[in-house]
Amino acid sequence: MAAGFWLFGALVQIWRLLSLSATYDQALFLQELWSTAQGRPFESSLSSVLSGAVAVHGGLPRIDYLHLGQHANVLTLSVAPLVALIGPWALPLVQVSLLTAAGLVLWRLAAARLAPALAMRLTASYFLSGAVIGPMLENFHDLIWLPLLGFLVVGALLDRRWWLLALAAPLLLLVREDSGLLLFSLGLWACVRRPDARWAGAVLMLVSVLWVVLVTTGIQPLVDASLADRFLQEKFGHLVTDVSGGTVSVLWAMLSRPGALLQALVSPPGATLGFVLALSLPLLFVPLLSVDAALMVAIPLLVALLSQGQTALSVTLRYVLALVPGLYVGSMLWWENHSGSWSQRWLQRSWIGAISLGLVITLVSNPHRSFSAVVPDSFVPWVHRSPALMLQQRAAALSAVSLVPPEASVAADTPLLPLLAQRPVAIRFPNGVRYLERDGRATSVDWVVAFPGYYTPMTPLFSWESGQRAEILSGLKALQESGRYQQVYERAGVVVLRRRAAASPPEPG
Repeated sequence: MAAGFWLFGALVQIWRLLSLSATYDQALFLQELWSTAQGRPFESSLSSVLSGAVAVHGGLPRIDYLHLGQHANVLTLSVAPLVALIGPWALPLVQVSLLTAAGLVLWRLAAARLAPALAMRLTASYFLSGAVIGPMLENFHDLIWLPLLGFLVVGALLDRRWWLLALAAPLLLLVREDSGLLLFSLGLWACVRRPDARWAGAVLMLVSVLWVVLVTTGIQPLVDASLADRFLQEKFGHLVTDVSGGTVSVLWAMLSRPGALLQALVSPPGATLGFVLALSLPLLFVPLLSVDAALMVAIPLLVALLSQGQTALSVTLRYVLALVPGLYVGSMLWWENHSGSWSQRWLQRSWIGAISLGLVITLVSNPHRSFSAVVPDSFVPWVHRSPALMLQQRAAALSAVSLVPPEASVAADTPLLPLLAQRPVAIRFPNGVRYLERDGRATSVDWVVAFPGYYTPMTPLFSWESGQRAEILSGLKALQESGRYQQVYERAGVVVLRRRAAASPPEPG
């Protein structure tokens, strides 16, 4: 199962890169890790485009902006040497491998406590779950460590292997500033359900709180104000009027309004219920019966239910990985205490049906458009990009991108950014073409590469693609009319502009 899962994930991720389906976050992390390998940890101009200073206050992105101000993803920087070695292929390799390894750790935990067939079924529900497949097929992200480290922490608590706990728990905290929420829940579970590890659970809870407070109120504000200016406002602005005080003040303000808090937990009721049921479907809804699962997912689930926005309750987005350790280990412990139920044939068949139904729903939903080569983006009206068309678009993109020198500053639209991210300056077009140098001077990029033709097959139905294409065409026209840029290449829907002060471009091959 692990080999099949890894092979499936690797092939789809490779196809995403080849077909230009990998987008902004893929480029952002590639640039951050490339910069880290160059000796500039956390640096990313693409991350700067998403900062509060740019996205909220309308400033210019910086070449020396540190992604640490948005997310303290210290552990992810360990991938930098592999990026230096094999480039963009390192990201899908690490993403798929870490989630595969987590499934193998779950198998080891289950095999020691359950009947072989039951342990196998539990592991199958992990590898075939939308909550795992979805995040695996997504753009690269820094939450891919959570299932593996979460399983290791719980395994260490169950087996009282304190050396493993001392290793896995700090690594879990280094995933991101909010990974302390998962560790807090695991510590809470140990305090309530494991008398022999109660002291360890209390230590985990204390360390988690101290870490989250230290990072979000001490370290990150020194780097950037994006946590308060953008992220807290986007997540909890519907509950707290003023988020400028940071994480602690936001938490206190939320607790002071218990009525609004309770309403946000269950609103919208249909989406909330669907989210919980979809997460537990591959596990035959056992997490709904498990006290252990409830305690392990308590804080991450609370944050997901309280957050606003379309991504908060999506089963196939990366945020659900914080729930995976609790859902699966909690189910394992429930089965350990109810092993007699496994002998019932109707229950075994029902579980196969639940896993199959969840898998079909996941694949048909085409998460992150990873299967657009075989699953149409729309049936009525018919919108489908064939594999041949995708490869033609890639060839056109590569021809255009080859004109841009490796160290030149560039602005490019979303599907092209992963091809151009391994450089000091890359920003998103049509958002702008200007950025701040290390000394604070404002300047314009030397090259602009855009692919309005990429969006053409999807414009009959999708308003975002239609609007993006229109903005790109308008932006290209404005740059040329200003006299600052001249068009040097146009073929198959791809356009390349060069700033007039730059050297003459090489002839396209």
